[in-house]
Amino acid sequence: MSDPRRWVSALLALACGTAGGFLALAHPISPTLALAGFYVVAMVAVWLPGIWLFAVSACLPFLNFAPWTGWLIFDEFDLLLLAVLAAGYLRLARLPRDTAFRWTQRLSFSTAIVALFAAASLVSLARGILDTDGFTWGWFQGYGDAMNSLRATKSLLWATLCIPLLADALRQSVVQSCKRLAAGMLVGLVVVTLVVLWERAAFPGWFNFTSKYRTTALFWEMHVGGAAIDAYLALATPFVAWALRSARRPWQWAWGALLAVLVTYAGLTTFSRGVYLSMVAPLLLLGLLLWVQKAGLDLRAMVVGLWQRRRPRGWRAKAAWALGIALMAEVVGVLNGGSFMASRLTTTERDFGSRMAHWQRGLDLLQEPVDWLAGIGLGRLPSHYARSYPEGEWPGHVAWQAGQGAEPPVMRVSGPDTDDELEGLFAATQRVNPVPGARYRASLQVRVAEPVGVYLQLCERHLLYPARCQDAYLEVKPTADPAAHPWQRIEVPLRGPNFQGGPWFAPRLGMLSVMVLGAGTHADFRSIGLQSTDRKELLVNGDFAQNLAHWFPAARFYFLPWHIDNLLFEVLIERGLPGLLLWAALVGTALWQLVLGSARRQPLAPYLAASLSGVLLVGLVSSVMDVPRVAFLLFLLAYFALQLARASPSPELPKTGLLHI
Repeated sequence: MSDPRRWVSALLALACGTAGGFLALAHPISPTLALAGFYVVAMVAVWLPGIWLFAVSACLPFLNFAPWTGWLIFDEFDLLLLAVLAAGYLRLARLPRDTAFRWTQRLSFSTAIVALFAAASLVSLARGILDTDGFTWGWFQGYGDAMNSLRATKSLLWATLCIPLLADALRQSVVQSCKRLAAGMLVGLVVVTLVVLWERAAFPGWFNFTSKYRTTALFWEMHVGGAAIDAYLALATPFVAWALRSARRPWQWAWGALLAVLVTYAGLTTFSRGVYLSMVAPLLLLGLLLWVQKAGLDLRAMVVGLWQRRRPRGWRAKAAWALGIALMAEVVGVLNGGSFMASRLTTTERDFGSRMAHWQRGLDLLQEPVDWLAGIGLGRLPSHYARSYPEGEWPGHVAWQAGQGAEPPVMRVSGPDTDDELEGLFAATQRVNPVPGARYRASLQVRVAEPVGVYLQLCERHLLYPARCQDAYLEVKPTADPAAHPWQRIEVPLRGPNFQGGPWFAPRLGMLSVMVLGAGTHADFRSIGLQSTDRKELLVNGDFAQNLAHWFPAARFYFLPWHIDNLLFEVLIERGLPGLLLWAALVGTALWQLVLGSARRQPLAPYLAASLSGVLLVGLVSSVMDVPRVAFLLFLLAYFALQLARASPSPELPKTGLLHI
C-alpha cells in the first residue's frame, strides 16, 4: 500500500473505528450493546458500500436517547457516523489506485471554499475552548463547558469527513446514490410523523389545536427550546414531492400522498411561522425547477443571456450598480444597529421588535476586532449571552461534583443567578414510567448553605409540556451543625391527581423534575429516590456514582440565552465575519450548482435546492447550527450537491427527469 492516499484512508479508518469503540464503551446505559451495534453497522457498511447514505438520513431523526442517557455532547447518532466513516475509509484504503478517491482533487472554487471554511471553523473551535477555564474531558458537560465547543463543531467535522465517501458513492452510481439519499430522507420523515401522531394522541389530542403544546417529536435538543424540528422539516419536506413524482403505481402515489398529509400535520402542529413559510415557499421553487427540467430548458443559458443583454455598460451604469449596493448595505446597517429603528418597529410589531433587540444584544457580544475576525468561539454564545445581559441569564444550572476523600459525589442544582421570576424554569430530570392509579413518595439526602426551596414534580411529560403532575415542595434549612452533620434525609409524599396513562395506542412518558427555587441559591443532593406504591425504586443512578448518567437538564417556557434565533447572526457571532462569508459562499455555491451550475441536470437537483432554500428560510427567525444533527444534515446536503456537480449528467433526465424506485 505505497499510495499515500490509501495510507491516509487507512489511518482515518483506524481513527474513526477507535473513536467509535471508545465512545461506545462510555455509553451510560449499555456499553456492550452500543459496542456491538457499532461494529455491526461498520460491517454492514463494508459489506454494502453506498447503503450508508440511506442509513444516515433515515436514522438521523431518532438516533438520540439523551433523556435516558444524560448525554448532551455526544449521542448515538455520533456512533452511527463513526461506524460509517470507519467502514467507508477502510473501503477507500482497499480500492485500486486507478479508482481510489483523489485527495488532491483539481482545485476548484467549491473545494477551496470547503477547505477555507473548515480552517476558519477550527480557529473558532480553538477560541471557544480557550474562552473557558481550560479544556477538561467530561462525558456529561453542559452548554457552559469547554466541550460544548466540540459539540458545536462535530456536525461540520462529520460532514467534511463524509466528502470522500460521497465522491466514492457517486463514482459508483449517481442514480443509486440519489435514490438512497432520497429514500432515507423519506424513512426519516415517516419516523418523525409517526412520533408526532403518538405525541399528539398521548398529550393534547390529535384535533386539539387550542392547547399551548408545540410538537417536538424526537428532537431532544429542544429541551432548551430552539427550532430543531422546524429546520428538519424544512430540509426533508421537498423529498415528499420526490416520492409523489417518482411513483409509478397508484399505491406508491397514495403512500406518498398520505405522507404529505402527515408531514403537513407535523409542520402545522409546531405552531411555528417559520415552518409554515419554509415548507411552502421552497415548493414553489421546486415546481419551477421541475418545470424547467421537464421542458428541457437551460436555465443557466437563459440567465446568462439576460445578463448579457442587461449588464451595465459604461462607467455611469456600473457606478449606479455600486451605489445601489451601497444603499442596500446602509439600510441593513441601520435596521440592525439602530435602537431607534428597533423601537419604532416595536410600536407596530412588538414581537419583531423584541426579536430585533435580542439580535442586537447578540451582535453586541462582538466587542473586539478579533471577535469580528474569528467570532467569540464555537459553542460560546449561550455562556456569553447569559453573563452579559441580566435579562438573558440562565434560569438554573445542574452540575456534578466529585466527592472529596470520604465524601460521596453530589449533584448540585442551582436556581437563577439574580432573577426570581425565572425560578422553577430549569430542572434536573429523569425518565420515569408513570403507572395509572399509583401514588409516589420521594426520598432525598440534601445539603444547603442557606434556606432553599426544593420543588419535586413527577409528570406525564414528553419533553417541554407537562400533563398531569404529582409534586411536593420542601423548605430546606441548614442543619444546626453544618460542619459536622451537613446532610439531611427527607422523605415526602407526592400529591396531585392520579395519572391516566393516555390511550392504549399512545402511552404517555413520565419525567421527574428536581428544581431549586430562589435566585442565587443552590442545593447539593447526595441521593434522590422515587418509590411507587409497591416501594419499588424507580430512579437509576440516584446516588450519582455514574456522574450525571440518566439525568437530563431541561428548561421550561424560557429559552432566551441558548439561541440567537437567526442563522446568519448565529454563524457571525461564533465564527466571525470571514466564517460567515465562507459559510454563505459554501451554501451559495451549492445552490448555484443545483439551480444554474453543473448539477442542475441531475434529477435530484430541484429537491436539494428546495431543501437548502427551506432551511435558509427557517434561519431567518431561528437558530440552526446549535442542533448538531440538523446542522450535519445541512452540510451533508450541501456537500452532496457540490459532489453531484462533479458527476456526469444522468442519461434519464432529458426524457422524464424522474428517479425510478
